[in-house]
Amino acid sequence: MEQIITFDFMVKLFRQYWRVLLILTILGGVIATVVTLWVIQPKYQANVQILVNRKHSSAAAELTGQQADVQMITTYKELITNSVVLKPARQALSEEADIRRSLETLKQAVSVTSTANSQVFSIVIRDQNAKASAIIANQIAATFKERVQHIIKVNNVTIVAPAETPDTPVAPKKAINILIGLAGGLLLGLAVASVRILSNRRVQTLEYLAEELTLTSLGIVNHQQPLIATNDQVAIKQRPAKSAAKPAIKRV
Repeated sequence: MEQIITFDFMVKLFRQYWRVLLILTILGGVIATVVTLWVIQPKYQANVQILVNRKHSSAAAELTGQQADVQMITTYKELITNSVVLKPARQALSEEADIRRSLETLKQAVSVTSTANSQVFSIVIRDQNAKASAIIANQIAATFKERVQHIIKVNNVTIVAPAETPDTPVAPKKAINILIGLAGGLLLGLAVASVRILSNRRVQTLEYLAEELTLTSLGIVNHQQPLIATNDQVAIKQRPAKSAAKPAIKRV
């Protein structure tokens, strides 16, 4: 017996299993809230902006050089996220700021963003400690400025805007996570209710027989519970009835 999911099916589902849907939706929201507030550790983000441009002798060479500098940002990204910059930055952080992070942790924490046709790009650091995120970003920028002079022979590297300690975390997104939990609980409730309805093979209404199976209803048979006799009724039933008294015959 196949069941097609229609609007009427969904209305029936909500009417019969609204308690299940409500409970699972609330449960999903509660779980998401607990995980967001007490399990996932907040992360702070610090940005440092860097400008790299090379000086040229003529205006034409300056324009060409600017286009080349924009294209070189991809190379700078590879250097910043590579061990060639992160290793000395990690060592400096450990010795000067007493911030100890593994090389793999730094690789996962650092990213580089840029705007199209702009010579300015940003080093972005995400860390569980707000103050440490700014220190790490500034140290990686300083290490990049030093190392890039020896690798690509670029001397004009300017730190436009140093990183500052962020006030609020950027992750996790509390409202979004709670909404995802509520939606997940609702979807789970819909799945449970749908399975229960689709797996129910019992005929519950006459309309289903007449409309869905096109059968003719001949009547309704009521099932009555058998009467249970009490002990007194059983005793009376089993007691033999007294025979009628015979009239006395008087002999003369």
